[in-house]
Amino acid sequence: MISCVFADSSLRGLKGFEENTIDAAKNARLHSNMGNIYFDEKNYTAALKEYQIAFNLVPDDPGSSVYLYNIARCFINLGAPDIAIKPLEGAISKNYTNLIYYETLADCYVKTNTAKKELNNYLKNAQNPYNKIMAGFIYLKMGDKITALTIFDDFINEHPKMIVVQDIKTLIKKLQNQI
Repeated sequence: MISCVFADSSLRGLKGFEENTIDAAKNARLHSNMGNIYFDEKNYTAALKEYQIAFNLVPDDPGSSVYLYNIARCFINLGAPDIAIKPLEGAISKNYTNLIYYETLADCYVKTNTAKKELNNYLKNAQNPYNKIMAGFIYLKMGDKITALTIFDDFINEHPKMIVVQDIKTLIKKLQNQI
């Protein structure tokens, strides 16, 4: 009872305390911006901490995929591509349409010598159309541009109305110019 009276009387003196709520999304952006500054300075440990704070403030926000991607980039630059895999998979699960996430994840698979194993996993699960994109990027990062092109082309033909198709078409043109 005393603690309730104390709490109540201490709150009465704080006019407008209800208005001083924390805007998690705004704070997440601020931490992300700090992370970007540290990242540009190649201080990946400090950048990692800022991106982790940003993500933890808004983990359920679809936009938090950017924070996960940035966390992964820090781990990659710190020489830990194996640890970067989980945040990249999380980024893709939150935003299936950002091809840089797939490309970076495929790079990590190659760097950790797990590309062939992961490729088989993605090819087995044909129910998820985005697995085809991942398989294409793995082939691409393993140096098999022809198979990657074929997979990307098949994806476009099978799913012509998906949002990511235009980006895949752009990627295909780029690959065709390289072959």
